[in-house]
Amino acid sequence: MDTQRITVGLLWGKYAGPITTVNDLALALDPARFRIVFLFLSDDGGCDNHLARLGHPVIFLSSIKRLNAFRPSLLIRLIQAIRREKIDILHCHAHKPTFYGILAGWLCPRLAVLGHVHGLNRSAGLNRKLTNWLLFHRINRLVPVADAVKRDILADNWALPESKVTVLENSIDYDRFAGDATPADQARQKMNIPQDAFVFGAVGRLDPTKGVPYLIDAFARVHRDLPQARLVLLGEGRFRAEYEKQVADLGLGDCVHFLGHQPNIPQLLRGLDVFVMASVAEGMPRGILEAMASGVPCVATGVGGIPEILGDGRYGLLARPADPDSLAQALLSMARMPIDRRSELAAAARTRAWDVYSHTVVREKLRAIYESEYSRIPHRAAPNRQSEGI
Repeated sequence: MDTQRITVGLLWGKYAGPITTVNDLALALDPARFRIVFLFLSDDGGCDNHLARLGHPVIFLSSIKRLNAFRPSLLIRLIQAIRREKIDILHCHAHKPTFYGILAGWLCPRLAVLGHVHGLNRSAGLNRKLTNWLLFHRINRLVPVADAVKRDILADNWALPESKVTVLENSIDYDRFAGDATPADQARQKMNIPQDAFVFGAVGRLDPTKGVPYLIDAFARVHRDLPQARLVLLGEGRFRAEYEKQVADLGLGDCVHFLGHQPNIPQLLRGLDVFVMASVAEGMPRGILEAMASGVPCVATGVGGIPEILGDGRYGLLARPADPDSLAQALLSMARMPIDRRSELAAAARTRAWDVYSHTVVREKLRAIYESEYSRIPHRAAPNRQSEGI
């Protein structure tokens, strides 16, 4: 195998803080083989950057907080950074970074450009289709987070060869969730939930995309048949007041708990009987993967990559999106399921979370993608030794 050290640049729109992303996989690659550089189109806002604290090169390409129109100066700075850092592979996340990355690739012929696609309907508009048709001639590989996203990309982008599209699933820190030993009664005490309640819980933004109003309506139906049921909503969002009013109007104020943002999700998941994801649109949501690793039975809507995660119902129950009746039926089915059967379902889902979605497994897929693209770079023995004339 080629022993040349590979320099990978991860290009993002903005720094989002120490949240779980592909960054975690890249940081865990063999440092003797891979050097990782982080690039951001927009400024850091003066925040404390954990990537820089870890000793990795971090480059902010502009001081602009909101990038709307195309900026040639930003492209020039990106090309300069690619050449200065001798980047071999530029791994771009979302459309705007991919747009700039592909343009830079035309001027850096020994650069492999990857475009990471995190959700559905990213190419729905005609303008985006036309733009992609021009740009994707230069891209080396598109990396969707799920088979559903791959199908969406191929359906919406004309003449894009399937060979250029490789799925790389979102991944989780499996041990962080599977290894938490918080007793259920202690977790419920932290959430101020009665010990004898049957607890449904959701983790994520309080946002229409996450199907929160449908979940609240579904829970109202469930509560009529299961009076000891409680619903825990872990997360924040600008629609919180609207959803709190919906709960109050339904007379559910005593049994729906808005707990806001919580830093200790692995502990709190231990207090749930069933995890719920009621989204109307998703790519490959990490929240359900974390619940599976925690051993919590899951009910979710069949959108995006969720049916893949749950094996079309083999590892959890599926409901129709935007359909409170369907969701309520699935929640009641899970609640009424014999405990032994529910435990078997959760155990199978936990095994799947490790086998398919753990950092350890997905990191190896990412390494293979990088190795494959690097092997195709012309004159890779002297990668990106372009002149620094720009």
